[in-house]
Amino acid sequence: MSGEERGFVFHSSQGETELSIEEVKQFAEQNDPDGLYALGMAYLFGWDIEQDENIGYEYLEQASEKGQTEAMTLLVRMYMQGEYDGIDQEKASKMAIAASKDGISDAQMYAGLAYMDGVGVNQDYSEAARLFRLAANQGNDEARTNLAFLFQEGLGVEKDEVKAFKMYRTAAKNGNLNGMFHLAVCYEFGTGTETDLVQAVEWYTKGSDMGDPFSSERLAYLVSEGYGDNPPDANGAFELFLKAANSGVPGAMFMVGYCYLGGNGVAPDIEEAKKWLKMASDSGIQDAKDLLSELE
Repeated sequence: MSGEERGFVFHSSQGETELSIEEVKQFAEQNDPDGLYALGMAYLFGWDIEQDENIGYEYLEQASEKGQTEAMTLLVRMYMQGEYDGIDQEKASKMAIAASKDGISDAQMYAGLAYMDGVGVNQDYSEAARLFRLAANQGNDEARTNLAFLFQEGLGVEKDEVKAFKMYRTAAKNGNLNGMFHLAVCYEFGTGTETDLVQAVEWYTKGSDMGDPFSSERLAYLVSEGYGDNPPDANGAFELFLKAANSGVPGAMFMVGYCYLGGNGVAPDIEEAKKWLKMASDSGIQDAKDLLSELE
């Protein structure tokens, strides 16, 4: 069954031309890089053709090998999202750096990450900042958040927590999850702004509601302690810790076990406590290991 219908727009010296899926196939058969990329996209997302991700990735790989930078960027994006395993971290970095030279904002952002973490290249915070800035100037809020982090820590740029806070705020207001989390942290700990736990809770809540488990975890701590005119809420905190733990956050796993052990916000249950503490311990949480040893 064919998926979403759409025209495929090709750019040429004569301007833009909209092609049908059959015309795209003809270009791909001629090993045209743009045709291979378009056909890969069609198969990957089911546009005007029956969806087949494996075939889609094959065409995208062929386009990438021929230097099609949008195909490179898409493969890197899918790899970073855990949806594609045809490349490794080092190759993803090299592809992103190559594609970034074509001015693609996502490629600039991923290339910035490569330089920031020293993956596939020598670590270079200044180059990371340059690439993040280029992407942010094109409206890429994930890059804006990463650049803000460099300003917050003074890596590759002059340390400026106020500028970092403002950049996080812009990204958060534009709907960027990472930006929301960091903005909430700034409000919680007074980084680049006055401490404001009510604002911190507001942004952690937005992030949690959008599925960010780290926002859920931090929100749980504030809810458990109380903030503003709101008293401590053990039940609400437990539910938030459980939400984060079920998404794989090790610290939240420990707190769920701790809550079950002491009956904080939930009925005491030693077996459930041990289960969650074991999961946290296996994820490297030393406090969980210590507490399990005491219990046994």
